[in-house]
Amino acid sequence: MKNILTSVFVFLSAAAFSQTDSLKVQDSLQVEKQIKEVTIVGQKKLIERKVDRLVFDVTNLPTADGGNALDVLKITPGLTVSDTGIKMIGKSYANVMIDDKIINFSEEELINFLKGLRANDIQNIEVITTPPAKYEAEGNSGLINIVMKRAKNDTWSASLFSNYTQAKYMRGTFGGSFNYRKKNLSFYANASYDGGDFYNKENSKIYYPILKWDGKNSYKYKTDLLSARTGLDVDISKNWTVGAQYMGSFSNPSSKNADHTDIFNISDGSKTAYILTDGNSGGNRNLNSGNFHSLIKLDTLGRKINFDFDILDYLNNHNRVYSANTFDSQTPEIENGLASSEQRINRRITNYSTQIDVEHPFKKFNLNYGMKLSFSNTDNDIYVYDTSSGTPELDENQTNKFLYKENTQAFYLSANTKFGKDKWELQAGLRTENTQFEGNSVTLNEVHKDSYLKFFPTVYLSYKPKEKHNFYAEYGRRVSRPGFNELNPFRSYTSPYYSFEGNPELKPTFTTNISLGYIYNNIFQAALWYSRDEDNRSAVIITDDEPFVQRAVRMNYFDDYSMGAGLFYSYNKLKWWTSQNSVNLYFQHSDSKIYPITPKSMEGYGGSFRTYNIFYLNEKKTISTGFDFSYVPPNKSSDLVYNYTRTQLDAFFKMLFFEKKLSVTLTGNNLLKENSYHNKSERNKNITYMKGDNNMYFRLALSYTFGSNKVNVKQRQISNEDEKNRVN
Repeated sequence: MKNILTSVFVFLSAAAFSQTDSLKVQDSLQVEKQIKEVTIVGQKKLIERKVDRLVFDVTNLPTADGGNALDVLKITPGLTVSDTGIKMIGKSYANVMIDDKIINFSEEELINFLKGLRANDIQNIEVITTPPAKYEAEGNSGLINIVMKRAKNDTWSASLFSNYTQAKYMRGTFGGSFNYRKKNLSFYANASYDGGDFYNKENSKIYYPILKWDGKNSYKYKTDLLSARTGLDVDISKNWTVGAQYMGSFSNPSSKNADHTDIFNISDGSKTAYILTDGNSGGNRNLNSGNFHSLIKLDTLGRKINFDFDILDYLNNHNRVYSANTFDSQTPEIENGLASSEQRINRRITNYSTQIDVEHPFKKFNLNYGMKLSFSNTDNDIYVYDTSSGTPELDENQTNKFLYKENTQAFYLSANTKFGKDKWELQAGLRTENTQFEGNSVTLNEVHKDSYLKFFPTVYLSYKPKEKHNFYAEYGRRVSRPGFNELNPFRSYTSPYYSFEGNPELKPTFTTNISLGYIYNNIFQAALWYSRDEDNRSAVIITDDEPFVQRAVRMNYFDDYSMGAGLFYSYNKLKWWTSQNSVNLYFQHSDSKIYPITPKSMEGYGGSFRTYNIFYLNEKKTISTGFDFSYVPPNKSSDLVYNYTRTQLDAFFKMLFFEKKLSVTLTGNNLLKENSYHNKSERNKNITYMKGDNNMYFRLALSYTFGSNKVNVKQRQISNEDEKNRVN
């Protein structure tokens, strides 16, 4: 009878607390075990809609056992995960956070970092399609917040991982992480190395009025990347915490390419010339950043002041050598002979940022407000040498120096309240960003200055009439500023017939997003969305200066809008099978601002289908297999380009050993060899076809964890995240 009464008491106590509250029971180990069981069975929800984000709970998913953060993100609704990046459906890309603190790595570095993050340490994934006013307005991107399990004092954990990838060439990754927490001290460190080669082919066809250029290109890329991250937090007192963080990335990439282009007369099909091009490039990219932060709790009501100061230093030294040899030319504009050059690029970017955030709860609503100051400087030096004669000679016409400065002051205010017996929840915010910039092309003696003050509102509304039903709506406005290198007006050649150049008069792209959604029983979601871009930009191929010479110029050349619908369903009623399925359909329309260089407008329908399935081959779920299949039908993209069908099939086999501490996974990617870009575009009435040839590959991955499995230390958001995303 005593045990029964104890169980009833535990059940009622657990039901009275929210999912995120800690259950503090100081009784016996038996009672603690009962609380765990009640929490898992009675309160866990697979997907839950909060007012400004979708929460995907992963604690009960067998996928987490022995896996890493990438395994969890692959089955998260609304996300598309590959070895080259993480995207959110309807967004250009997605930033990743750990415990609401942004991870500041490039896509390649981020993937390696997530491979070393244990899935068993993850509580849930928050998908934020429209970031609130607290976050940067930069980029038409969403946010992914990985919420870790709560930590206990006097614990530590560590993990090691490694994988071997075999395609045409070999590639390998290895790394590890360490977390430690004792009383008022928290420390974390992780590092990874990625090295090896990968291969890609590309075919292109360009139809000029009288000639067709048929190109076959092959590329070999070498990766040599070391990334590291470490941080320390100290609780000075019960209400005051200070800490510091360092992040570093050190890369020495190189590449080789060999191109063969045949030129034909369109009228009779005869071959009029062919061009052989070879290129080699190499260099180093080093990123160092430091962060200092302080958190002060003002009272027991929840008022807090958070302060961050960040320093970023990015250095990129890059050398490229190419030679193009033209043979048997019968066209006067295409000269026979050798053209070769060497290009040396030195780029340095520095940024200083500071940010203050205040949380101020009141009786009927919560208030959040703050500010950020950011100061950026960019120094670009380009030296080009003509090597056609065998002796390098400085080409003054292509040597360039470009300086760029950008300062931003941002302020935000956000409020949240519940009403209607807590069935309704409303959140509204406003972010103001004032930006000044100056681009100075020293070589061309051109200086461009400008400034703008913009407002970015956000509104969220959620309605939950019953436990199994949840309706929501959200509205937000975003900005995408040009990358630092996009603003450099200098023209740089990669061959005698192709060049690219930036544009100092590029304007930011402003985006408006609206979405409506419904969630049923935490396993089904339906959503409608609308998005509009003003002054969207991309590279435009222009051929009006010289015949057969293509210039890729960055321009704000189109406005576009799109609308779509998405469905998500999770099936997990069988012990031996779980399945995540999604379907997305959309319509898009684009209007050109530079017609007739491009088509006047373009519109069409598009969509995608994806199913991710896991099959467990034994009762303990230590042996599993599965597949990930996606299909994208032909579509027209907003940049006035037609895209052909893409299909991807991945499969895996996974085994867990030593109480699920050791994970061994064999994966086959792109098994159908149909997941490659293939598109058609029309510029200046010239039609270009591009087709890539991504290879199928196999990967063997190992990971081992040890120590305490309940450690989580504080991770830090840094205040210059958007500037880091623009340095590449």
